[in-house]
Amino acid sequence: MRTTLMSLFMVFLASAAAAQDDIYLEITQPGLRKVTVASPPLMVLPGTPADVAKGFQETLDGDLAAAAPIAIVERRLYALVEDDPRPEVLNERWRSIGAQFLLSGTVVRAGGQIVVETRLIDLVSGEFAFAKRYRAGISASEVVAHTLANDLVQVFTGRPGPFLSRIAYISDQTGESELWVMDWNGKNKKQLTKHNSLALAPSWSPDGKNLVFTSYLRGTPAIYLLTPQEGYLKLLWDKGGVNSSASVSPNGRTVAFASSLDGNVDIYTIPIEGGEAQRLTTARGIDTQPSWAPNGRQIAFTSTRSGTPQIYMMDSDGSNVRRVSFDGLFHDESSWAYDGTRIACTTRDEGTFQIATIDAVTNDRRVISAPGNNESPCFSPEGSMIAFESDRTGKPQIYITDANGVPRQLTTEGSNHSPTWVGAAQ
Repeated sequence: MRTTLMSLFMVFLASAAAAQDDIYLEITQPGLRKVTVASPPLMVLPGTPADVAKGFQETLDGDLAAAAPIAIVERRLYALVEDDPRPEVLNERWRSIGAQFLLSGTVVRAGGQIVVETRLIDLVSGEFAFAKRYRAGISASEVVAHTLANDLVQVFTGRPGPFLSRIAYISDQTGESELWVMDWNGKNKKQLTKHNSLALAPSWSPDGKNLVFTSYLRGTPAIYLLTPQEGYLKLLWDKGGVNSSASVSPNGRTVAFASSLDGNVDIYTIPIEGGEAQRLTTARGIDTQPSWAPNGRQIAFTSTRSGTPQIYMMDSDGSNVRRVSFDGLFHDESSWAYDGTRIACTTRDEGTFQIATIDAVTNDRRVISAPGNNESPCFSPEGSMIAFESDRTGKPQIYITDANGVPRQLTTEGSNHSPTWVGAAQ
């Protein structure tokens, strides 16, 4: 809740709660079944710098530990597997410690490049489930590890993992609330704006090249488009007193946002190149927080037309409006899973803000109660994790769910909020 508009909704709530285990996997990957993989360190061939090999292996281990469909066999058990020249015997020994698949391979330096050869062996059939060679500049060893981890997740799920993805967010660690970006695991944090003014509610374009957000750069809230790689900033819309919660359509051509252009706060759309805004909602009450469905044909949004903030859905032209949240008096900040079957949102549960998911077809709701206030959820690109903000340690910080559905803190300095997740730039 970081937009000016949300102050109309919010009340003061106690933020302290008893510590407890938080299990989110049930709502990020309902019914997920994991495969067990043995992943001993890849063999480092002579001539490979130790720091390069170490960085590669540590990155790969971290990614696989966080891969929702993969359960890594405990490494202390690897010592129980005696080597044998007969593949069928060796495979059986790996199976005896609980492995279904074995990841093996080599890492070597070739000139100014790192070359990684990997094989994923199905320990039942003895055949390769996956085999690939990776080659990149010596300084890109971590990128190679992320790419390998993505490919392994794709073997088991049909979609690449989140390990080359990025999270944009708002942070005040340098003073003002500015726009920042980091890798999926919290590494390589980078400040994108230095406007010394309030920035709010970032949203990625699907190709990962642009961000839209609200900024008070000129004194009043306006919608801007930023191309981080080029440092290009463009004003999209500044008419009306409130301009907030911008969201880019799946085809990257249109931006939906909330504006008080005509007096009441309603949902509008505008071409991403700029132009005239088209009003989509006209009902009494406040309409805000639009979120495009992955198919581009529907938009979820928050409305107070029923008296309290609730999630509604409409077709992309503003027609066919229907309510989708019913249990509870407060729902806001909707965000779609990649497959369009679920919406994550913020709800109010027993005095605190908590994360919930709503089935887009049945409207069934699941709430995960956790310490403190937990808000602004967004799915990872492949849907296996959720990023969100939480004040469970005091100031709001960004968290993601890990492979076991337990939150992992990514930020520590200042106050950090409003995460938005995107895959690798195309």
